[in-house]
Amino acid sequence: MSEIPERIEREMFEIRSHMAPDVQDLRKHTEPQVIGKQVGEKVRDRLKVAATAFAQSLLNSAKHQAEKAREAGEKRDPTPFTDAVKSDPRPLILLALMLALTLMMGRKITGGRSS
Repeated sequence: MSEIPERIEREMFEIRSHMAPDVQDLRKHTEPQVIGKQVGEKVRDRLKVAATAFAQSLLNSAKHQAEKAREAGEKRDPTPFTDAVKSDPRPLILLALMLALTLMMGRKITGGRSS
């Protein structure tokens, strides 16, 4: 009968010794610094992918609108250009913002004086 507790203790010791490396590895992977670093890297990667996709989409739209503006000038019909702007107004809005910013910066540089 005394042999059973010793055998159980021995088996428990073997189980613990086999699990020790796994538990240490688990501790490494669950440290807040490691988790924070992994989350930060994933967020950075996803933001980079999203920014690249947005920029590519905006560039394609701007190219399309420039092509339609050229076509409208040649045909003397603004309809293709207005349709392109209605379908995606982002490039025209960005152009308007850049123009406004340039004018404000120019005004600030000259000190608000009118020539």
